[in-house]
Amino acid sequence: MNLNLTLGHAGMRTGLIACTAITLAALGLAAVPYLSQHGLGWLPLAVALGMVVGNLWPAIPDHGRAGLAVARGPLMRAGIALYGLRIGIDEFARVGWEGALMAAFIVASTLLLAVSLGRRMGLDRHSALLIGAGSAICGAAAVAAADGVLGARARHVSAAVAAVVLFGTVGMYVLPLLYPLLGLTDAAFGQWIGLTVHELGHVVAAASAVGPAVATTAVIEKMMRVMLLAPAVIWIAYANGRGTDGASRIRVPFFLWAFFGAIVLNGSGLLPHVVHAAGAELAQLLLAIGLAALGMTTRLADVRAAGGKVWLLATLLWAYLLIAGLGLVNIVPRLG
Repeated sequence: MNLNLTLGHAGMRTGLIACTAITLAALGLAAVPYLSQHGLGWLPLAVALGMVVGNLWPAIPDHGRAGLAVARGPLMRAGIALYGLRIGIDEFARVGWEGALMAAFIVASTLLLAVSLGRRMGLDRHSALLIGAGSAICGAAAVAAADGVLGARARHVSAAVAAVVLFGTVGMYVLPLLYPLLGLTDAAFGQWIGLTVHELGHVVAAASAVGPAVATTAVIEKMMRVMLLAPAVIWIAYANGRGTDGASRIRVPFFLWAFFGAIVLNGSGLLPHVVHAAGAELAQLLLAIGLAALGMTTRLADVRAAGGKVWLLATLLWAYLLIAGLGLVNIVPRLG
């Protein structure tokens, strides 16, 4: 008994120390100008480095399973809750009801399309929901949030993160090239980027490459999608529960209510600036630690075993985002 307890404590320390070290390394790499300019921040880098460590030195995740479970579970959920501190209620008024309507349509339709296509393709339901969340909302952070209610296998989570990061990176390069070809205003083009690109870092990088006016609108529109993270994950919890047991009672996880509370608190102006800034950075830190744990528990063989269906679904959803987003920024303003 004492031996098991000692091994458990050792595993806890090993896992948490490894995740923290990987997160700090990801933070250092994210500060490299070349990487930061290309939208590679803490979250995707933490997953990538975690996978490198887990595959090159598999003894580390094997001995640190207890710590990895804590990092992937409670710590990541706390990071999602604190992520609400990065969202300001007043920011959304700047794009009006049109921006809110477009963001809601994109998030809802992409999630529904992911479930429908995943079912037709015979893809694992958890994988479809994870890829749908990452594509519809905010990339790796949304995948992490969805996993908080799904409890998916590590390889499914990491495959979903890899897919959304890849297409976010491609979009970051491709979309600015289309600016002179589409004839959109700066505001409309910024909204298209905000509706289409997966990661927030990629949105900033893509829009900034076009101009400051585009960047402002793009970031606000993107944050409109991020604002829908909590209701979207509540729906994912409901959809997953209904899919496994139609009579099951869905319980909304506490961290989602905490996410809502953080948004309200952020908009209240009651938080001192220092506390607000520290909380927002802590959110990124905890998410990075959790995603490092996911990366470490994922073997490349498992990711390959996910099959081409994962990549096909991610491709189809990205194509849908491009087409639907372009249609919305052209049609919705005319409705007013």
